[in-house]
Amino acid sequence: MSPCGCLESDSDETFNLPTTSSGGLSVLQSSDVSQEFECDSAPESDPQVDSNIEDLPEDDPFGQIGFDTDMDSALISGVTTTRAEALLMVMSHAARHNITGTQLDDLLKLINALFGKEVLPRSKYLFNKVFKNSSDIVEFHFYCKTCKLYIGKQEDVKEKNIVQCTICSAPIEISTLNSASFFISIPIAPQIQTLMENPQIQNSMNYRYQRQQNEHVISDIYDGEMYQNLSKPGGILSDPANLSFNFNSDGSPVYKSSKFSIWPVQLHLNELPLKLRFQNVMLAGLWFGAQEPVMPIFLKPFVDQAKTLASNGVSWRKCGALVNSKIVGLCCCVDSKARPAMQNTTQFNGYFGCGFCLHPGTLVEKQVKYTVTATEYPEREANKMIADMEQAVEQHRSVRGVKGPSPLINMPYFDIVWGFVPDYMHAVLLGVIRQLTELLLNGSDQPYYIGSPNTMRVLENRIKEIKPPHLITRLPRPIAEFKHWKASEWRAWLLFYSLPVLNGVLQSRYVKHLSLLVFAVFLLLKENVTFEEINKADEMLFEFVARFQLLYGEASMTFNVHLLTHLSKSVKLWGPLWAHSAFVFENANGGLLKLFHGTKCVALQIVNKFLLHRTVPLFSTRFAVSEQVKNFCSELTNNSRVKSFTRYQDTTVLDNGRVTETTEEEKSAFISAEKVPPDEIVVHKRMVHKGLVYTSKSYSLSKRRMDCFGKLSDGVCGEIRSIISFPSECGTEIAVLFQKFHTQASFPLPQGYRFESHIRLISRGPTVDLIPVDRLEQKCLVLKTGDETYICDFPNQHERD
Repeated sequence: MSPCGCLESDSDETFNLPTTSSGGLSVLQSSDVSQEFECDSAPESDPQVDSNIEDLPEDDPFGQIGFDTDMDSALISGVTTTRAEALLMVMSHAARHNITGTQLDDLLKLINALFGKEVLPRSKYLFNKVFKNSSDIVEFHFYCKTCKLYIGKQEDVKEKNIVQCTICSAPIEISTLNSASFFISIPIAPQIQTLMENPQIQNSMNYRYQRQQNEHVISDIYDGEMYQNLSKPGGILSDPANLSFNFNSDGSPVYKSSKFSIWPVQLHLNELPLKLRFQNVMLAGLWFGAQEPVMPIFLKPFVDQAKTLASNGVSWRKCGALVNSKIVGLCCCVDSKARPAMQNTTQFNGYFGCGFCLHPGTLVEKQVKYTVTATEYPEREANKMIADMEQAVEQHRSVRGVKGPSPLINMPYFDIVWGFVPDYMHAVLLGVIRQLTELLLNGSDQPYYIGSPNTMRVLENRIKEIKPPHLITRLPRPIAEFKHWKASEWRAWLLFYSLPVLNGVLQSRYVKHLSLLVFAVFLLLKENVTFEEINKADEMLFEFVARFQLLYGEASMTFNVHLLTHLSKSVKLWGPLWAHSAFVFENANGGLLKLFHGTKCVALQIVNKFLLHRTVPLFSTRFAVSEQVKNFCSELTNNSRVKSFTRYQDTTVLDNGRVTETTEEEKSAFISAEKVPPDEIVVHKRMVHKGLVYTSKSYSLSKRRMDCFGKLSDGVCGEIRSIISFPSECGTEIAVLFQKFHTQASFPLPQGYRFESHIRLISRGPTVDLIPVDRLEQKCLVLKTGDETYICDFPNQHERD
């Protein structure tokens, strides 16, 4: 039980829970939803919460679960499993395997056939009557396919009988969503309510106050200037009940062979601990089509919701008491294509295309570039950008790159300039380091060229030797395939692989230049960043940009290179780069792409499945569900399939272990640690310690992965030769037999800078030490290039590919 008497979650897994609607839609054709879990449509009342409301919120705020008085009855006599439990298990199976509507039909028929009677709905249609249709929950907004004029909500278009565009006279079709031009708005407030009523979430909501804090260190978004300003006495975030969110919109191709893409609007709450924060991404809108969204109309419903969230808030229950939380959108993390569309400014390929400063751009070889000049261009300010918007409307022209008003200026507490960030995933990884690598490999007539066959063989052989830990999800691919690398692969190349692999192959001055970017980005990605480190990173980035122009020419001064000059400020404002990165939203995009089958009404399929999957956890709270069924569903939806494990405080060994006699080397390690050597020890191959998987050297041998390298609390790095358990006075003790490394030299830092390098040249120590497992702090990456062995620290333990 939690301290206030609420039942705590049994599982580490958390879910994005469903939400209620603001408007019912009743004119969808049955053909529109036949592909995926179609349901009946019935309008719902508006569940919008008022801050003065006295009644408790609904336990199913989206109204997603239908009413069925027979849910708690047993399937048949002599069986304890109830109808609700059976439906919960079927839904968990459907979510785990992403089954189609036809497969769901067959599964229901199979279960009914096994029981010899209709114990569950006999078809997906009847099955979904239990859950209601998502089309009752969301809003459909229509626009003209020809001129992109906003037409209106579906019910308004139907009521007013709008059949053609008032601007271009193009026909407006709403009878079937397959041929209509529309986007979907999904209510945010009920998603937040159901999330906040999850016991696991409630038990974590003091994270921002209980975490370790240091006034000289930035360790999360709360330490950034923007959040700090709103947390001052009287500020909206000074109230512990109030919350904030980051948001994003980015396109993802739906099919390999067509131009169709989805553009969701997604968000996550900043006040959750990092793991829960990144797991619980909510969906606020979805655009589907062959063309990019028209941001002024696509963002308007989102902004309207944001205004309501900031003024009325969301009411939710905590241990029987009602809490009202005002919620504000603070930080928008998007790429350089979406940012100007959202700001309503000139794109980066036009004059005054930077949304952060007034660099006018320079025409170089018929393209606008962002060259380094003697002029220092001022940063933009929100009030001045809004004034430029007003002037642009009056003069019917762009003013300093500003075309006109942005819908986001109506979003409470959002700064139209610095509410955006120069996202490092797009600007640095998919931008600068990719551009630089392409220059090195393709500039055959340049002194920095490394793309010759002989040089490529050396590089490829070095890359083949790299065996990363599982913190780096993707194995290294040949550098010849760099055009196909994902952002996470570019991150590994930039931070860890590039300098050791290129050292001795690329001319020294170019390696030194690259090191400016590597070390600067590493500092800004650290778990805890000091202000001194931010300033050093800023100096290195400015030097990198200036030298980029000298080494590679003005034609190479792209907008992404220019964005590096704004990267450090984003850390001062919003915390380390990982706290406002697009990686979490890109991963969520990938999850959305798994929620449809075929080509029929893709957007509605995605929304239906998204909301339907989030209905699963509500069954556990609305109906009586046994612990056995909860555990079954948890195991089914959990990706982990470990069969044998034993937990010891912060450490879990992932096998039963093998009992062996203690060797002389091991006895010596015990004696050196002032412990009596046991006659026998239990040797394990893998363990999870503080959320990270470690393996012994023998487990990793001859494989593409090496999870046996770690760093101790005193900063010493080494290799885990064995993971062992043995009896002690306090019970069973877990330790590692650890071969320490000696640092021969650090990878050369850029001239004039002094700090600890995260890349070091090492050699193995002569002895093996017995180290208590609680001294193991973090994982490391070891890579060999010829006769040299390097060890690399990770900047943080939060980012996952």
